[in-house]
Amino acid sequence: MPPQRHRLTLPVSSVAGLLFFGLSMVLGLYVVGGLSVCAQDEMMMGQMGMSQGMMGQMTAGEKDSGDKDNDAKGKLVTYDDHVAAILKKNCVTCHGDGKQEAGLNLSNYADVTDESGLVVAGRSSGSHLIDVITSTEEGERMPPEGDPLPAEAVTLIKQWIDTGLRENSGSSAASMRTLGFQATSATDETGPGAVPANLPKVTRTKTQRRFPVLALASSLRAPVSAMSGYGVINLFDPIASRRYGAIEFPEGEPLVLNFSQSGRLLLAAGGKPVQNGAVVLFDVATGKRLASVGDEPDAIIAADISPDEKLVAIGCTSRLVKLYSTEDGSLKATMDKHTDWVTAVAFSPDGKYLATGDRIGNIHLWDGASGGVILPLSEHTKSVRALSWRSDSGVVASAGEDGTVVWWDVKDGWPLVSKPNAHAGGVLDCRFGPQGKLATCGRDAAVKIWSAEGKELTQFSVADKASVKGHSQPGIRVLPTRVTIAQDGSTVVAGDITGHLHKWQVP
Repeated sequence: MPPQRHRLTLPVSSVAGLLFFGLSMVLGLYVVGGLSVCAQDEMMMGQMGMSQGMMGQMTAGEKDSGDKDNDAKGKLVTYDDHVAAILKKNCVTCHGDGKQEAGLNLSNYADVTDESGLVVAGRSSGSHLIDVITSTEEGERMPPEGDPLPAEAVTLIKQWIDTGLRENSGSSAASMRTLGFQATSATDETGPGAVPANLPKVTRTKTQRRFPVLALASSLRAPVSAMSGYGVINLFDPIASRRYGAIEFPEGEPLVLNFSQSGRLLLAAGGKPVQNGAVVLFDVATGKRLASVGDEPDAIIAADISPDEKLVAIGCTSRLVKLYSTEDGSLKATMDKHTDWVTAVAFSPDGKYLATGDRIGNIHLWDGASGGVILPLSEHTKSVRALSWRSDSGVVASAGEDGTVVWWDVKDGWPLVSKPNAHAGGVLDCRFGPQGKLATCGRDAAVKIWSAEGKELTQFSVADKASVKGHSQPGIRVLPTRVTIAQDGSTVVAGDITGHLHKWQVP
């Protein structure tokens, strides 16, 4: 990376403004008044007390899907014992041995499971049978006449699919994909990453209230994390709860923070709604501003830096994804595939892929160097809030406002694990740790830790922690906004809407 600064200014046509973008769009949580006035945005790291115990245990619903009992009485759901009767009663008149509309025969186990895509072991959400029996569109729902299948029958069929399409109680579950994580080094470089030292003193803008934590990230190489403030970026040790100092961000609100894979650089993206947006690269050790790219007419809400530090990807409210050179600021590629605001952008650790998500739930996988489209990832029904890559680059996790967290196999876009009720009301962030565990947070005020196999290990309550520490405010429900895991995997840190940080030990 050349030491000189670069600035790219492009003539970009005006796009739709972000209505109170900084707080209401990004989080949909909390309205802060008088941003031109406001309190000292201190870290208060001493208030990041550690939990005395791990809250919550793995529930029965999170047992291994190939072996779990799957109804309230612990009875295994099989084709012979449960599904055959449902299909015989509701489907075989039109799809049986005598009559096979649309070429489908649902009268026996072999035909049901052999039909391509009709039922997919381990994935009811990707099975065509579930689509047609739950459709609300006229002419699509099956059976086409009379009442739809009872909810209990649909649930049984889903459980049968998700637990391996067993024919009978003596059958084994059909082969289903697993996450298969093997920890790999985050980078080929040796030695510790950069740690801030003697950062310049910054002047903070005062506000009436503490600024919500809109961005949070951790270095992969050193005990350094970054947290957004209003016009500043706070740097701290997430394990020792020690402050290193802060870096000015005069562009406005830092809405995205990401460390480069080497740990040398910190990417900060954001700006001011309907005014300006940019990505700035800082030297982590010195806080020096190195480059700025992506001059946009709206604040930038999604960005990442490639592992080789040569490219910056940004997601725009114009629905475009853009790739910029960090060396000369030139625009390398423009990707026009999304149909709504691009809300999440993430390079894979090996640089091979770029994943992007948007406000209506679409995710696309691109070539990380050229920007060429590879394939779509389809599972979410609402806004994608975050994307995070596992360290081996084989899996990317997505978090959505539909409450779902998905672990994707990027070879072919297969959802290896899907948790449709990961957080009631919506998932706001997700981040992988170095050992393959995933941290998530959501509108249920919980921070959850998931194992490398996609099982819920434990959960913590941000609302309870805020109450104990005296951070609760009348009339405001304290919710987590962002989550990160320290570089050694030992500690999870979450920021909340009141501007405070909370940390716990990762089990």
